[in-house]
Amino acid sequence: MKLKLLVLFLLSAAALSAQADTSVLAVKPAKKALKKYRQPDPQPYFSTITAEDLKPLVETLAGPAMQGRETGEEGQRKAADYIAAQFKALGLPPTGDRNSYFQQIHLQNESWKDLAFKVGEQEFKNRADFYLYPAFNPDNPKLEIKEVVFVGYGIEDPKYNDYGDADVKGKAVLFYDGEPMGNDGKSLITGTNFRSSWSLDWKRKVQLARKKGATVAFIVDTEFTENQKANRKLSSTWGWKPVSSLNDKQSADLINNLFVSPAVAAAILGKKAGKTEDALADLKSGKEFKPVKVKTKIELRLGKEIKRLQGSNVIGFIEGTDPTLKNEYVFVTAHYDHLGMSDSTVIYHGADDNASGTAGVIEIARAFVEAKKKGAGPRRSVVCMLVSGEEKGLLGSRYYVEYPVYPLANTVVDVNIDMIGRIDEAHKGNPDYVYVIGADRISTTLHAINEEVNERFVKLQLDYKYNAPDDPNHYYERSDHYNFAERGIPVIFYFNGTHADYHRPTDTVDKIDFNALAKRAQLAFCTAWDMATREGGLNKDVPQEKNKKD
Repeated sequence: MKLKLLVLFLLSAAALSAQADTSVLAVKPAKKALKKYRQPDPQPYFSTITAEDLKPLVETLAGPAMQGRETGEEGQRKAADYIAAQFKALGLPPTGDRNSYFQQIHLQNESWKDLAFKVGEQEFKNRADFYLYPAFNPDNPKLEIKEVVFVGYGIEDPKYNDYGDADVKGKAVLFYDGEPMGNDGKSLITGTNFRSSWSLDWKRKVQLARKKGATVAFIVDTEFTENQKANRKLSSTWGWKPVSSLNDKQSADLINNLFVSPAVAAAILGKKAGKTEDALADLKSGKEFKPVKVKTKIELRLGKEIKRLQGSNVIGFIEGTDPTLKNEYVFVTAHYDHLGMSDSTVIYHGADDNASGTAGVIEIARAFVEAKKKGAGPRRSVVCMLVSGEEKGLLGSRYYVEYPVYPLANTVVDVNIDMIGRIDEAHKGNPDYVYVIGADRISTTLHAINEEVNERFVKLQLDYKYNAPDDPNHYYERSDHYNFAERGIPVIFYFNGTHADYHRPTDTVDKIDFNALAKRAQLAFCTAWDMATREGGLNKDVPQEKNKKD
């Protein structure tokens, strides 16, 4: 009996011990309490951004009357008027062109009417042996070249010079893309692993060649096979470019320029191809580089066709309340244009892309206005800007940074929204997420702000998949924030991911999840709110050389 009681006692003790262990394991470690929020509470204002208010905006913007909102077409103009009416109803002042809500954007599309390239008797083909961008080339029906000067990487810098005393006036120049890296892997210009600005803008080299009197620039692309595949897409992007007015002539600061494969470069250099290779090898090992002159016979035909159109950016301005900080600007952007109509019966509605983001920005403007009415307005000025031309190559935002209404030097951040109304396959059944792109590319403080306001107020799952530097989709470079980022302005981009209806007529209002749209717009508001109300700005603590495209 005693033995039985002892066994029962031991079993009971073990069970209690197991229960105790289980209870301990079941209790998750408590989250570290958030410190008191330093800015005014945004809750009363972001809670005004609701699915009910967003729905009629999206329905109107993606409705048949807007005809797909293609830039330069009647549908885009109707959409612009509709957005302007929303801003006017909010009591925002007209700060655009001629006392309006619009910044008119003037665009040119340039394509090739006649294109030919011949070295001696050898003819080369576009996108097989060379590629070029019509927007960055003057119209030149016929060019004959008798001499080419190989100038290394085509750079002239206080610390480095490829040209030396070479006379290139009236001649063509040939140089490599990028910049010289020593055998130790460091840039010969910066002396570090970071590239200089010469690598980040090939047009700068072409401008230098023009300044020196050259007539044509041949740029050797060592990654030609990959880049020529992208040229077809980029030509549609760069085929359109902003100009100060529709009467603008060709860009005067560029000479004709072609990207050529190493094989074409060898054909141009002929017997001196080996000599140029030796010159580059000497350069990388620290020896003095000397330009190489080559006699040749090259014929080029670069005849262009030019078309022009006009779009508009729509600007909603909420002036800051702080006498000093109101001269700094927090931008909230989205593009309102889409793909238009393939014919009179097929409309590309663009409900998610990007009537969703446009509606979000309008409601964010409304929330800031509500805060200001209650005496809690932003300290910095907030600019809610809806841009056109995005589908033709980020052209509305690009036009803005080239012809800014407010000083770029005083623009502290761009909060960009592009497609926030759908749920992608990766998050099926979990609508409470958003992809966050670019927040840590220039300022890690912006990344921290977004994480804090999300954890405190909105509580979405923040997915950073598409923020990876090696993201094959390159979404960081594919929406309007990128033009701000290229000017060194911190950016954050909110995105729901793509879906089967992306860029198809089936991107319609009935597929929008308005609750998800509202939460994502609320998060964008909270990030903009923090930036607009905080005392200090953002530290730019990420080297920009790491974020530029080649």
